[in-house]
Amino acid sequence: MKRTERQQEFEGQTGRFGQDGIGATDIETLGANAKAGDPAAMREMAAAIAHIAFVSPGASMAVLDNLTRGWVGESAALPGTPPAQLEMLVRLGEAERPDAAFWDRFWSFIDNRDGNMSGEEVTARVAGLASNLPASFVGRAEKAAIAHPGTAGAENRALPPKLTLDVLGAQPEGSLGHDFYRLIVDNDFHLEVLDREETGLSDMPPALRYLNTRILQMHDVWHLMAGYRTTALQEVGISAFSLAQFDHSYSGMLIATAATSTLFNAPEAFPVIMQLIIEGWQHGRMTPSFMAIEWEQEWQRPIADIRTQYGIEAFTSIYPADLVEQLRSAAA
Repeated sequence: MKRTERQQEFEGQTGRFGQDGIGATDIETLGANAKAGDPAAMREMAAAIAHIAFVSPGASMAVLDNLTRGWVGESAALPGTPPAQLEMLVRLGEAERPDAAFWDRFWSFIDNRDGNMSGEEVTARVAGLASNLPASFVGRAEKAAIAHPGTAGAENRALPPKLTLDVLGAQPEGSLGHDFYRLIVDNDFHLEVLDREETGLSDMPPALRYLNTRILQMHDVWHLMAGYRTTALQEVGISAFSLAQFDHSYSGMLIATAATSTLFNAPEAFPVIMQLIIEGWQHGRMTPSFMAIEWEQEWQRPIADIRTQYGIEAFTSIYPADLVEQLRSAAA
């Protein structure tokens, strides 16, 4: 696939990010400059997010914490970055970079992404990018998941049984289980987003196998619990939330493709997509670990009661949840 000069430059920025040494203050400055509208900083910010998605997943917390502090300023709502995650900044130059086959697939998705692509197709194509990453990426993602404080010992947990509509539909009206049932049935959603057997989760190492299985089956539960609408913009927001919560590699890939696609195809909207990523990231960092909650034990209770018990705040944004849908409707 013949790539444009801009695309080749972005590949180089993604691969080189942090290679010559970069500290927390440098990344914070990058976030501040991008928020101020500096085009070079916006390109570098998107490349930094692509780097943690496709090269150095263990550095996601250190990079996004500091991009957030720069973007938001003194009012940023974040706990301190744990030392083990902050240490990853000095190792950004060590990881193997993606090859041309990966970038061919990546740009094919970016160049052909439009408003007519279904959410299911976006999910499948983003997940498919992983098959073109170096074999060593899986080991790095597994280490990142084990080290992350929010994954609740995923490497030692047995796979959860599949959910059933019969159990959910039997829950009382006004409960989490019944609200989840209605969300799935009324919108013709798949109960666990993607089939766990068809997506090859059994071939993953233990932590990634558990995390990906649990995230697929609980994604829409967490939409309800965390207060994210199932709109284009808030799907990006909940992906940033999930990356913050669990260092989930698919979520990193989704926000990276969203940021890059916007940068290349609708640069005027880049501040909007980055705002949602930053808001979702802050929300995920400030919310108790969803992976540690046994959700099947909560089906019969109202969402408000569960939020109160665990200290969960609903997501808020400065942008309307359906902003993208409004713009598409106006342009039709």
